[in-house]
Amino acid sequence: MGVSGSGKTTLGEALAARTGWPFLDGDAYHTPEARAKMAAGLGLSDADRQPWLQQLRAELRRRPEVILACSSLRRRYRDMLRVPGVRFVYLEVPPETLRSRLHSRGGHYAHADLLPSQLQTLEPPGPDEADVLSLHVTRQDSPAGLARLTLSALGLDHAY
Repeated sequence: MGVSGSGKTTLGEALAARTGWPFLDGDAYHTPEARAKMAAGLGLSDADRQPWLQQLRAELRRRPEVILACSSLRRRYRDMLRVPGVRFVYLEVPPETLRSRLHSRGGHYAHADLLPSQLQTLEPPGPDEADVLSLHVTRQDSPAGLARLTLSALGLDHAY
């Protein structure tokens, strides 16, 4: 979980490669209307996100072992995705790194114009969210290194 440009897809793909679990990119589940809105640099409302979150929750219930990249910006969104066994990895990335990544990223509907809205919407996980692993990501962190750290912190490194 995290804002646009935090590395959710990159880390998710690395974790899926290490575990052999399927990878789902939450971006693929947005409605065409939501994608168009984000492409225009407009943030999504809770109403825009509701069908998306419902579909992601259904996917999590259907698949006991899956890696899902999903922004989960607000606590209530994470609460909706909390089905038995789900754990979150919060990618906390400095805003200047996010801006740099988004400016160099091509072919994605979520452009750098969307970042202020995402940062405003973000409710970082609280200390009472024991199912969230927070990773403070720097420019020097590699996807492979973050995947190893994540699997170790979640107690899954010995299984894969």
